[in-house]
Amino acid sequence: MRPFFILTLKEIKDTFYSKTALLFLVLVSFIIGYGFLTAVGLYSEQSLSAVNNPLYARGFEPVPGVFGPTYGGLFILFSLFLPFVIIPLISLEKERNTLAVLTQLPFSFKDILTAKITASFLFLLFVLILTFPCIILWQIHGGHIPFNELLLLMGGYLLYGMFIVSVSFFSASLFENTANSSIFAIFLIISSWLIDFGSNMNISPFLVSVSAWTVTLVLKYFENGILSFTAVMYFVLICSFFFILTYILLRFDLQGKWKSISSTVILFLLTMFIISHITINIDITESHRNSFSSSISKALKKVHGLEIDVYMNKGDSRFADYQKSFLKKLDLVKNDVQIKIMTGNELKKNYGLFVYKINGKTEKTYSNSEEEIFPIIFKLAGISANPGNSETKYPGYPLVVKENLSIVQYIYYLLIPLAMILAFVIKNFKSTLIRRF
Repeated sequence: MRPFFILTLKEIKDTFYSKTALLFLVLVSFIIGYGFLTAVGLYSEQSLSAVNNPLYARGFEPVPGVFGPTYGGLFILFSLFLPFVIIPLISLEKERNTLAVLTQLPFSFKDILTAKITASFLFLLFVLILTFPCIILWQIHGGHIPFNELLLLMGGYLLYGMFIVSVSFFSASLFENTANSSIFAIFLIISSWLIDFGSNMNISPFLVSVSAWTVTLVLKYFENGILSFTAVMYFVLICSFFFILTYILLRFDLQGKWKSISSTVILFLLTMFIISHITINIDITESHRNSFSSSISKALKKVHGLEIDVYMNKGDSRFADYQKSFLKKLDLVKNDVQIKIMTGNELKKNYGLFVYKINGKTEKTYSNSEEEIFPIIFKLAGISANPGNSETKYPGYPLVVKENLSIVQYIYYLLIPLAMILAFVIKNFKSTLIRRF
């Protein structure tokens, strides 16, 4: 255990004290500080008209209003800059041929890769810890913190960061130099964005079907406050997939690599197919903004064989509103509803129409409002449902921050960057003294 601890400590130092990591952490500090200041400013400005208006106040939620934009900057930083920090952990070992040296010591390839994964995981945790001053300052100024939803958001970005790490390791194991590895890693990462764009523009039915499994779309479960078993397992599986491929490709003593790679790909696809049919989603938001009322949800569970034909383009704003306010909530209650997006001449003739079908019965409407949709569905199903008004309404948490938040600038623009630069200089100064004396 002690040799592995020494190896892990060496990988942690290589990760945290590289020049690239220093630049990345300084950039993270600037982006977090700017994102938090901007989000609080907008939230406070919009809260002015909601403080004395209970109806308007219900729309003010701290996570989507403040912490969502604050953590949102990490998405770009992880996607476009984190590979440059992680890839050298492997590519430099290959260039210097130190992997062979490490295997001559009491370390296996599994130990080496595990140590690098551990160091990368701790690096991501450190990045998330840098957001803690924002949470503390928000609470000091009287802001409400929904901890369950906030922890889910942080967990989502931690999983996304590990996905970037796994892709970076895989790219580094494929190529011999850092430049090619970085380009390939970023290509794999932004391919998810391209698929989402093609799906939103309705370019191809294939892209529409594939877009349901892009990383960016799965991450939205965490951003929207939905604890999804499928989403968690998706990240765990895809990270494991790339880590296993990295292990196979790095081992120069392994015969028949293609056989091992093929087996890994087949096993991954089979497991993904299995988890795609397991839907366990829980809305953990305090406002239950992703859910229908309990009485409506109970009634919907009694509805069987529901089919919906949508005569609308996916890029239409009305369809986006329909999907957000109805379809996604419906998926939390019933995941067996067949939804068909119409195309061709039928789409042109009946554009904007929604057709609901249950056991051969059909009803049409142009409205995407819940007030009109539910009576149609329950009428077709032959059941009665009372929406109910006894449920506790979410009060909302508008907050007008009157104090100047210049302390955020001092912390994120000055204190944290200087502390990290000082730690880097001291570490390298000690290393120089050790080499000389």
